[in-house]
Amino acid sequence: MRTQPKPVQPAPNSHPRLGAAAVEMAIISSILFAVLIGGIEMARVGMLRHSADYAAYVGARVGIISGATNADVEARVGEHLDKVGVRDAVVTVTPSPITEATTQVEVSVSIPVSGNSWITPKHFLGSLVGRSTLLTERSALVMSQTIPSPPPPPAPEPEPTPEPEPEPEPTPEPEPTPEPEPTPEPEPEPEPTPEPEPDPTPPPPMI
Repeated sequence: MRTQPKPVQPAPNSHPRLGAAAVEMAIISSILFAVLIGGIEMARVGMLRHSADYAAYVGARVGIISGATNADVEARVGEHLDKVGVRDAVVTVTPSPITEATTQVEVSVSIPVSGNSWITPKHFLGSLVGRSTLLTERSALVMSQTIPSPPPPPAPEPEPTPEPEPEPEPTPEPEPTPEPEPTPEPEPEPEPTPEPEPDPTPPPPMI
């Protein structure tokens, strides 16, 4: 006899963490979005700082040219900042005005962060400042005119009196040539030995 299988009944409270998952998602999402937005804003601040430095540099490059004016510098800085979307920047040029006697030009660009942020402009205060100082093209001529003439060179010191050379040693007298020894006289020839006299013949004996 076959037994009928019992129907499967769902357990009570089979989805007890639906509410907890929603709370956890809400907490994690807030942290995730805060980190994401903060990263975007920090990147924007870095870009603004670089833009301020480069704008000051290109402005100073214009100001060092002979015949440039403060208006030329401000126009060049504004042209660069418009390209990167920077607003309300304050440009300061020193000296004011630029003359032919100017030896160096300093340009300062101040960018307010609150007016140039992308997402949370009200939460960033202060300004980013970029500065650049360059010597003008005519600075070498102007400086050369202000440099005093160098003093005359000192008189050369008298040359020391050379010490007298020592007297040369006297040449030694040559030794006298020895007299040649006299030739010895030849020895006399020995006298010839006399021949012996013959003995006289004895007389014959007498008979």
